[in-house]
Amino acid sequence: MYKRILLCTDGSPAADVAAEYAVWLARHLGSQVQVLYVTDVRILEGPLMADIAGAFGAQPYPGLIPRLQEIQREKAATILAATGKRFEQASVPFTTLHQTGKLVSLILDREKEADVVVIGQRGEHAEWTNGMLGSSVERVVRASIKPCIVTPGQARPVSHILIAYDDSPSARNALETTLTLASKLKTEITILAACHRETEETASRALQEAHAEATKRNLPARAQLVHGDAAQQIINQAIALQAQLIVMGAYGHNRIREWILGSTTSQVLHRAGVPVLLVRP
Repeated sequence: MYKRILLCTDGSPAADVAAEYAVWLARHLGSQVQVLYVTDVRILEGPLMADIAGAFGAQPYPGLIPRLQEIQREKAATILAATGKRFEQASVPFTTLHQTGKLVSLILDREKEADVVVIGQRGEHAEWTNGMLGSSVERVVRASIKPCIVTPGQARPVSHILIAYDDSPSARNALETTLTLASKLKTEITILAACHRETEETASRALQEAHAEATKRNLPARAQLVHGDAAQQIINQAIALQAQLIVMGAYGHNRIREWILGSTTSQVLHRAGVPVLLVRP
């Protein structure tokens, strides 16, 4: 599984953490990594450049644009070289790629050749976001058609995986992914179902079936049923159980849901202090 990993980097501390997780995953799964750095074309054109030129009392395009392009190439080369060194030291095969264009569109285009996307929770301007999920990250996750691992601000070894399970198509895919990962990574599993009292019987039955599947594969797994708000319970249980990875389902990519992520998924992404792996239906 996940033989081709797409790592998105911008040289930020969050991207460095994402790289650590990509190294860890690639070493355990025997994967190859493509490291992608995108120069957002908006930096080189439009109102921003006009504002810069106006501030200096000059036309933007004769000399400023080529110099800015050169700076961006140098920045990309430096970041990609530093990130690539991590993979060299870990003996993980990798390639690097610098592209200029629309950030989200280019990432979504490159993910077509990948099995999973790894991206930091917050980007290079995290100090201005008040701890919120980076806007570009959220746009990528919403529009992606591939599994995405959104990584936090600090890397930790993964020995316990928490899967949020509601028996939906994406959750069933998430369960299969979790069982496969746990087998390869030699981790514990907690299968968590959060429900309201009136749906407890249905949730309990689905949870038992999911646990039985893990047991069938001789994996160290436990099942836990909790009541209340799903997002809050997922966060609480991840902390209580000291889980280092949350796996959960996400909506698929279609014209209606392209910019709509499940509310539980969105809240967990914003608040989780551990990596979140989103699995598509």
